[in-house]
Amino acid sequence: MTKVLGIRTAPSVVRYAILVKNDNGTIDFVNANSENKIDFPADCHTAIQKLPWLSNEVGRIFRQNPDISHVLIKASEFGRGRESAASREAAYYDAAIITQVGLLSTPIQIDVRLYRGLGANIKRENVKSIAENYIGRTEKYWNEQMADAVVAAFCCFKEI
Repeated sequence: MTKVLGIRTAPSVVRYAILVKNDNGTIDFVNANSENKIDFPADCHTAIQKLPWLSNEVGRIFRQNPDISHVLIKASEFGRGRESAASREAAYYDAAIITQVGLLSTPIQIDVRLYRGLGANIKRENVKSIAENYIGRTEKYWNEQMADAVVAAFCCFKEI
C-alpha cells in the first residue's frame, strides 16, 4: 500500500487529496467524503498571518496520516501574462507546504504542467472530468482546484 498527497493552493483555500494505491493496484480516494478543503481562518487576512497557520495545518495532516510517502503540489503557472497577486500569494503557500513537508523528510515535487503527464491534449478545462474518470470526485465543494489536487496525487504514483 502506498499513500500520497496532492495539493492545490489558492489565496483563500487549500485543497488536498489523499490517495492510496493498494497492493492489488486499485486506488482509493481516502478523503473524498471527509476533510479535503482547508479554509483560512477569518482573522487571517494577510499572507504573513496565513503562512504559519497553513504550515501547522500541513503538519496536522501528516500527524493524521503518518504513512504519506510522497507529495505533489499543482503550482500556478507563471509567464505569458498569468502572474497575478493571487498566483503570487498561492506560491507563498506552496513554499510553506514545501518547508513543512521538507522538515518531515517526505519527498515532494511541484509541477506547473501537471496535465502533460496525463496526455498531450489535456487542458485545464477538462481537469474535473479527468479526475472523475481516473479517481472520482468529492461529494461537496467539487471544483477545478480540488480536481487539481486529485490529479496531482494520482500523478505521484507515476513518480514513485
